[in-house]
Order: sequence, then C-alpha cells, then structure tokens
Amino acid sequence: MKIVIFEDEMHNAERLKQLLHKYDPGIEVVAVIESVAEGLKWLEQGIGADLMMMDIQLSDGNCFEIFSKMKVSTPVIFTTAYDGFALQAFKVNSIDYLMKPIDPDELKRALQKYEHFRPAAASAISIEKIAEEFMRRNSTRFIGKINNQLVYVKAQDIAYLHFTKGMTVATTVTNQRLPLDYSLDQIEKMLDRNVFFRINRQFIIHIDAIKKITTYYNSRLILQLAPYVDTDVIISRERVAEFKSWLEGKS
Repeated sequence: MKIVIFEDEMHNAERLKQLLHKYDPGIEVVAVIESVAEGLKWLEQGIGADLMMMDIQLSDGNCFEIFSKMKVSTPVIFTTAYDGFALQAFKVNSIDYLMKPIDPDELKRALQKYEHFRPAAASAISIEKIAEEFMRRNSTRFIGKINNQLVYVKAQDIAYLHFTKGMTVATTVTNQRLPLDYSLDQIEKMLDRNVFFRINRQFIIHIDAIKKITTYYNSRLILQLAPYVDTDVIISRERVAEFKSWLEGKS
C-alpha cells in the first residue's frame, strides 16, 4: 500500500510513519508534504497513492484549500488536534479521522476500515462535502462596525440575517442587532446549512428562530420569527419544497 502523509510537524510525521510500518512493514510512504502549495504541486505530478493521511492544518493553510483547487479521488484518513471541526462530516464522508496524538489501536481500526471498503473508497468519498462542512462550523465569526468600534458575532449566536437599507444586519438570539461587512451571498457560503436557510433575497434564518409557520396566498409560506422582525418574512412558492426538506433535515 502506498501512502502519502500531509503533516507540517516532522516529529508527528515520523511517529506516524513508525506506526504505519508497525501495522504493516509493506506500507510505502511515498511522500511527506508540509504545505498546501507543496501538496498541490505533488498532486499535479500525478504520482499517486492508495491513501492519504492528512493533517487538517498545514504550514500555509488548511488542507481543504487543496480540494477547492483541484479534484482528488484518493481516499483520506484525516488527522487533527481540533475535535470541534466537522467531525460528524468526517464520519460520514471520509474513511475516518484520528485525533492527535494518534493512538495505535485507532490507526489500526482506520486502516482496516480502509481495506474493507477499499474497492469503493475512491468513488464513495466526497471531499468537497467535507471541505464545505468544515467551512460552515459554528465557531465562524462575522465582523462589523458600529460607529468607529469593531464588533463581531459568532454564527451560533445568530437568529437571522436581514439585508435591509443597503446593509446586512445580524440579529442575535438576545435581540442584539449588528451591521456586518458581508453580503448575504458571502455569509450563506460560511454557514451550516443544517441549521441556517436562505429563505429569500433578504433573509437567512436559523431554525431555532422560527416561532410560527403559516400558509400564505399563492402557495407561499409566511414565518413569524423570534426575536420579532417588523416586516413580512415570506418564503416564495419556488422555495417551499426545499424549505420543507430542510426542516426535515434532508437538505
């Protein structure tokens, strides 16, 4: 089996190599890559490997930048020191993830899992989905300005976002209103789609902000939100089906 290791701390890479060879002396580590730039260059050469062991944080950025710039079909086992980063997405979409310091038994189970699913691994993995979920974590913060003071708000504290009077305003669960330096289009790409939904051109809402849903004329829906908003919050007929699927957790 040929494995490429993405790791910017050489002592971690050496320990991982030792653990891999202990598991199977026949494993060949074909490269140790420290950065996103180096990884892109290596992958463009088309040398190839059966499996990638990939640290999330590399010396010049996070590994998901690689997948935003090129298509990679090689299966991945992620390694990370950050247990809050999209671990559920990793469980669903990658071979596995391992927390640092890597436990030999956990590594063994991950490699056995890879070998079990090896024939279908390349076609089953969805790196793009993992990258997307990573970027939509609750710890995301948005910056704005009130007078001359910079302010920020965490995604997890937002009830809804409203584009009004030429600016984007975030309303928090405690009814604090903060103007942000982002468009709704930009913010939408950074939020967790499991709990946030773009209902129209003016609003992105958190599922917990919905107080009441009422049918409206022309097959539309109208929402009552908490905290209160002094305008009609309407879901167009074209978005109703998608909205219902989101409510059911199917989006």
